[in-house]
Amino acid sequence: MPNMKKLTVAIIITVLAIIVLILFGRQVISSFYAYDILIKGGQVYDGSTAPPVIEDIGIKGDKIVAIGKDLAGSARRTIDAKGSIVTPGFIDVHNHTDLALLMAIFMSGKKDDLSMINDAWRNNHNYSTQGVTTIVTGLCGAGFWDTRQWLGLVDSQKFASNVYHLIPYGMLRQQLFGNDQPTALTGEQLEKLKAIVEKEMRGGAIGLTVGLEYAPTCFTTTDELVEIAKVVSKYGGLYDAHIRDQTGAGELKSIRETIEIAQRAKIPVHISHIQLNLPWGNVTSKQMMGLIEQARAEGVDITADQHPYAAGYAVLSYRLPPKYKTGTGVNEKYKNPAGKAEMIAVTKKIFTFLSPEKISLTDGPGKYRNKTIKEIADIEGKDPAEVYVELSCLEPAPYALFFEISDQINREIMPHDYVFTASDGFTVFAPADSPHPRFFGCFPRKIRKYALEDKLLSLNDAIRSMTSLPAKKFKLKGRGEIKVGKYADIAVIDLANFKDNSTYAERSLYSEGVEYLLVNGKVEIDQGKLTGKRGGHFFPAIWPKNNEISARARR
Repeated sequence: MPNMKKLTVAIIITVLAIIVLILFGRQVISSFYAYDILIKGGQVYDGSTAPPVIEDIGIKGDKIVAIGKDLAGSARRTIDAKGSIVTPGFIDVHNHTDLALLMAIFMSGKKDDLSMINDAWRNNHNYSTQGVTTIVTGLCGAGFWDTRQWLGLVDSQKFASNVYHLIPYGMLRQQLFGNDQPTALTGEQLEKLKAIVEKEMRGGAIGLTVGLEYAPTCFTTTDELVEIAKVVSKYGGLYDAHIRDQTGAGELKSIRETIEIAQRAKIPVHISHIQLNLPWGNVTSKQMMGLIEQARAEGVDITADQHPYAAGYAVLSYRLPPKYKTGTGVNEKYKNPAGKAEMIAVTKKIFTFLSPEKISLTDGPGKYRNKTIKEIADIEGKDPAEVYVELSCLEPAPYALFFEISDQINREIMPHDYVFTASDGFTVFAPADSPHPRFFGCFPRKIRKYALEDKLLSLNDAIRSMTSLPAKKFKLKGRGEIKVGKYADIAVIDLANFKDNSTYAERSLYSEGVEYLLVNGKVEIDQGKLTGKRGGHFFPAIWPKNNEISARARR
């Protein structure tokens, strides 16, 4: 009988041990090691101005816990980084993944239909393979207007990258006023918008974005934007602007407007994808950056970002004057013979500097996809301006590539240490969905072509432009640097083979050269291959007592 008791106790202990291992196995095993992951012998670019150093990096859970030469202590997993560079995970502060998902839901015709979400989207393949570990969404005033809903969605899908969100102001205006957009708001209308912005800031947004070339924010006044920005400033957020005009003298006027908003609202400001579009009008980069540098010297916190390409991507109708535009195409009241005649006359003037050969559809009617407006006009035997207007009047209008950006200005802007790198792209559901090569190659292209080959800036500065500089400006705490106590967002890169492959002709080719990618300590790329593991967190920015989002971070 005593033996039976001993046997029973032994069985109970064994069962309990198995239960503990099932529930807490990883933590128990981890406790026996100094590190979960040890990255050894890589040339570490820590995101600062410091020169690279060959060091080891010890990671425990989702944090960096040790950095040094020949770190002592055992590790559950050791990554040999000799011969590779090790950088902070790249941060894309201009990403439209939320807008692309909203558009996909809209096109499905079913509210809240998420059936299109697949592992390519969840794993963020087209960005992970570039070394991106964090994205900021809500840009150009478009995207999910409910911060809580969007962050909850990416959390429920266990999205691979960290996600922060800006309030898309255009969507708020669209919700209130539809396509009958006022310019001068009544006091009541302004107060209603301010209240919504305040709610979203309390819901976890890190700031506000506007797309002032697009409807509906093209109808805003500077005074309105100042009043809205004051609300955001109260919470420590920033104002991010796709400026009102990116052509010629309009570029300079628009930069001045952004600076004025910063000064009057006492808010940090950021210019999205700073560039010069046709007609260039003899405007120089010295004029553009001189305005920014003078403002910075006067204490204005102003920065900008850019993508390293000569083509933009936008809804086809975006080049029309504001009165004709809606967020998805053309206002219904102009879709009649008289209205179309007006728009055709305007378009002919546009085509004097932006020829129809420079506008290429990326979606829309299948037979027109990947064809220029000129090619479509030749096929149909119509005037190019007529074709442009007809296509713009579709609901929704197609999107297109616009070959209009000054490459020379891009190159001259790039070395400035207040200009970040950003893709202005989105996560695709399938590679074939890519409308622009920057969606697959922005970050490697900046490093390969412009730092290593053309030597417009140092490798260190190129890395800073996509790590610590945007992290500091957008207040992404714990991101953008390789330092003890920071999150373990780390890329191990074979620099000799790090390159973008995507082109305008083949827009869906993955980049190469990322050997390992860690997001919050999870290995998402292992020996150059996607693992399917997802380590992304969502991060509401502000945590008042009554915040609506639970402060949980996945492990």
